[in-house]
Amino acid sequence: MANQAVNTERMMIALGKIQGIPFEAFVNDFFGSLLGKEFTPLGGVKDGGADGFERYVSEDSSQKSFMQASIRMDVEAKVRQTVDRLREFGRNPFSLTYVTSKPVKAVDALEDSLTEDLNVTIRIRDANYLVSHVNDSIGTQAAYHQHLRHLTESLDQIGSSTVVTASRHVRDPSVFVFLSQELERRDDSGNQTLVADVVDSLIMWSLEGTDPDQDKLMTESEILEKILSVLPSVENLVRPRLPKRLVALSAKSRNDGRAIRRYKSQGKYCLPYDTRRLLREENQSDEALRTTVESSIEERITAARPLGLGEVGVSQAVRVTVRTLQRTFEHQGLTFISSLQNDEPTELVVVSDSLASVLDEEGINGHRRNPIGNVVYECLRGVLYDSTAEERAYLHKLSRTYALLFTLNSEPKLIDYFQRMAGDFHLFIGSDQLVRALSEICLDDADKIVTNTLKMSAEAGAELILTESALDEIVYHLRGCDHEFQNTFAPMEDYITYEIARNSPKIMVRAYMYSRLGKRNASPKNWPAFINQFCTYADLHKPQAFLDIKRYLQNEFSMSYRDRIELKKLVDAKQLAELTETLEEDGTKKFELAENDALMVLSVYGHRRKNREHSNISEFGYQTWWLTGETRVLRHTGQIVSNNAGGKYVMRPDFLLNFLTLAPAANHARASFSSIFPSLLGVTLSRRMADAPFKKMLKFVQESENLNDSRRMAVIADYSDKLKSDLHRQYLTVHSDSGDLFSGIDALAEQRWDVNG
Repeated sequence: MANQAVNTERMMIALGKIQGIPFEAFVNDFFGSLLGKEFTPLGGVKDGGADGFERYVSEDSSQKSFMQASIRMDVEAKVRQTVDRLREFGRNPFSLTYVTSKPVKAVDALEDSLTEDLNVTIRIRDANYLVSHVNDSIGTQAAYHQHLRHLTESLDQIGSSTVVTASRHVRDPSVFVFLSQELERRDDSGNQTLVADVVDSLIMWSLEGTDPDQDKLMTESEILEKILSVLPSVENLVRPRLPKRLVALSAKSRNDGRAIRRYKSQGKYCLPYDTRRLLREENQSDEALRTTVESSIEERITAARPLGLGEVGVSQAVRVTVRTLQRTFEHQGLTFISSLQNDEPTELVVVSDSLASVLDEEGINGHRRNPIGNVVYECLRGVLYDSTAEERAYLHKLSRTYALLFTLNSEPKLIDYFQRMAGDFHLFIGSDQLVRALSEICLDDADKIVTNTLKMSAEAGAELILTESALDEIVYHLRGCDHEFQNTFAPMEDYITYEIARNSPKIMVRAYMYSRLGKRNASPKNWPAFINQFCTYADLHKPQAFLDIKRYLQNEFSMSYRDRIELKKLVDAKQLAELTETLEEDGTKKFELAENDALMVLSVYGHRRKNREHSNISEFGYQTWWLTGETRVLRHTGQIVSNNAGGKYVMRPDFLLNFLTLAPAANHARASFSSIFPSLLGVTLSRRMADAPFKKMLKFVQESENLNDSRRMAVIADYSDKLKSDLHRQYLTVHSDSGDLFSGIDALAEQRWDVNG
C-alpha cells in the first residue's frame, strides 16, 4: 500500500478533514522523507504556556531551521507569532517553514514580505505543495497512507472516484529514457567501453599531484579512496575494474598520452611527465572556461546590482548563480538538459527551487535573502535566455557530465524507481537459483552473487516465494549429489585435482571440492560437514530433510512458502495437465519435473489474476514472476503467453543483479552529484561522454515529451516488463567478462582461488 501512487484529489479532500495533532505527525514523516532531515519537537522551555506552542514547532538544530505545522488559515499572523515566540524563548531562527493543510493564495509574495519584515527566511508549504510532492518517494506516499488515507475511506465504495495520478517517475523523463536505452542496447560492450574510459579518467584525476622525482606515489587503495571521496556512487563500477585498468594504463606499449607509471615492487603508481603535461593543458582549458563564465556572471550582476549589495554581496551572488546552475542539473536532470538544446528559452520556474536550496546552502537568510535572490534570478534569466558563447559552452559541458553520470546509473531517480519496483515483486524462486545460492556457502560474502541478489531483493521489500515443488527438487538434487560424491569421489578424495573436480556434473559437489582445494577459511572438514550447513547429514535421505532445508531457506532468504495444494488453486487443472504432457513429451523432463515447471508457469499467471495485476495501473509493470534461468520451457508456452496478453512469466536473475543489487544507494548518488558539479572534475568529465550516445539520449527525451502522462506510464510499464524478461540482453559485470552473470563458483575457482598450487 505504501508503494502505491496517491490520488491527489483524495489527498486534497483528506487535508481538508485532518485535525491538528494528526497533521503534525503527517508533516514530520512527510518532510523527513522529502528533505532527508529529522525535525524534532522544540522542547527545552517549560513555562508561560510553552508546551502548547512547542507541540506544533520542530527544529533542525544544525541549521537553526524550524518548522511549524498548522491547520489554520491565518498564515501571516501565525508566522509572525511563531518567530516572536522563538526569539522570546532564546532561539535565533535563520529560517521557518510553515506547513498548512489549507491552500494559500500568492504564496511567493507572502514569503518575500514576511522574510523582509522578520529578517528570517520564511517558506510556506500549503496544501497545493503537499499534493504536488506526495508521489515523490516511497516515504512521502507512506506518510499519506499512514496519516491521511483513512479520512477518505468512504470513497472506496462502489461508484467512487478512481482517478489515477502519475508519479514523478512518469512525469520526469529519466526512467523512460533509461529503459529505452537499455532495451536498445542488448549487447553491453559499448557501455562497458564508456565505463572503462571513465575509470581511466578518474584514475588519472586521482594521480594528479604525483611526481616520481619527488617520490610522490599512490597505492591502488589510495587511488580508490580518493575517487570514492567525490564519487561514492560508482564504487561498484570502479572497485572491481581498478586493477585491470591500472595494468592497461601502465602498459609499456601505451603511447596515447594517457599512460601512467607503475612501480611494481612498491605497488604504487604515478603520472609520468608527458601525461602530467597533457592533463595540465586540459585542466587549464577547463579552468579558464569556468573562470570566464564566473566573470561573465559577475558582470551581469554588477550591471543590475541593487542598492546596498556591496562587493561581498556581489561575490555571494556570483557563487549562488553558478551553484544554482549546477544544482539544476542535479535536480532537473534530463528535463533541464533538453530545454538547453531547444530554441525556446528555459522556463525559470525550473530554476527557482534550485535557487532556494542554494540560498539555504550558503546561509543567506533574512534581509539579505530577497535582494541577492532577486538579482541572481535575473542573472540566470540572462544566462539561459541570452547566453554568451562561453556560458553556452559551460552549460553544454555540464550537460554531458550529467549524461555521463546518468549512464553510470548514478541518477537518484533511477535508483528510487528500481528499488520501489523491487518492493512490489512477488517472486517464485526457481530451484536452480536456490541451488546456486547453496553452492556459494563457502565463498567470501562479496562473491556470493546469487545469495546477495536474493537477500537484497528481500530487503528491498520483495516477497520471495519458496514452493513445494522447488523444495522437492532441491532435496532430490542434494541426495543425487550425495550419491555422486560417495560413489565417485569419496574413495579418492585426498587425490582429487582441480581438473577432476571441475568435471563433476553436480554443482554442490564441485562447490565442496573447490572449497577444499582452495583451502578456504570456511572450508568444511568433510562432505557430511558440508551438507550439515543446510540439514543434518544423517537425515538427508529421510523425510526430515525437507523440513530442515525448508526452514533453512526461509530463514536465510526471508522466504514465504506455498505448497502444491495452494498453487493448484491458482491454475486450471485441465491446462496444467496439458502443459505437463507437452513438457514431458519434449523428452528432457520426467513427469514430476514437467509438472513442477508447468505449475510454476501457470501459477505466475494465476497469482497475477488473484492480485488483479492486470487491472492495477502503475509504471512498474507486473509484480509476479518466476525467477529462474530455466529457458527450455519457453519453447512450449508461446500460446499461453499470447493468451495472457503477451505478458511473459520468467524474470532473468541478472535483471535483479544489474538494476537492484548493483545500484548505488540514493544518498551516495546525491553525494556524487553534489561533489562533482562544483569541482573542476565536473567540467573535465564531460570529455568522456561521446557525441553519439549523448544525442541518442536527447532523442529519447524528446520521445518521452511527445507522450502524455497516461501513455508514458503504459510505455514505461511495457518497457520494464520487456527488460525483466529479455533473454537476449547481454550484461558484462564485475564478476564475469563472458556475459554470464552467474558463472559463480566455477569462474571463481579458475580465476580467484589458488586451486592449482
